[in-house]
Amino acid sequence: MKNPLVRPILAILKKSPNGISEFDILKALKDLLPAFSQLADDSNLQLFRQHFLIMNALYQLQTSLWQEENLVLDITATRITLFSASQVKLSSSTHLSDSVDAKLAAYYLDWDEYEKTDVDEVSRLLNSFFKGISLTGSDRDSALKTLEIDAENPTKADIKQQYRKLAQQHHPDRGGDQDRFIDLRQAYEYLMY
Repeated sequence: MKNPLVRPILAILKKSPNGISEFDILKALKDLLPAFSQLADDSNLQLFRQHFLIMNALYQLQTSLWQEENLVLDITATRITLFSASQVKLSSSTHLSDSVDAKLAAYYLDWDEYEKTDVDEVSRLLNSFFKGISLTGSDRDSALKTLEIDAENPTKADIKQQYRKLAQQHHPDRGGDQDRFIDLRQAYEYLMY
């Protein structure tokens, strides 16, 4: 199926000679196409669908731009950049498919993945992700210590109140230490979720 976002995304890429983040593409599409912000009632499913449609369009473009115009679309987690083949050093043994994570491309080019992913599946994916990055029990103690909380089982309201107090004290815009501020935020995120 042809993705209707291919043309608008190509226009966005051509206006971004130094590359662009997926988030910036998302913001630009929301401005260009108001319906892009109405893909689902559930916010997590909405974000999944937006992400999927963007990545699907990017992988469609990656193939067609290479085949038709000898342009390389480099898709990474932090940046999407369009190059002419002359700007990229490709050895004779390197093929476009070698530079692409084939499994990732296959996933995003499969419309069944878009159609079968519902609210419950997105929730399962998010829970799996959060379990994968969750910290150990000793990390909970460390997070409590970072937020200077002595209570063994503080309420979420207690955690939020203490975080806000310390965040105000240590915010970089108020002369605080950026590393300390980030540590506070990480501890807060861990304890709240």
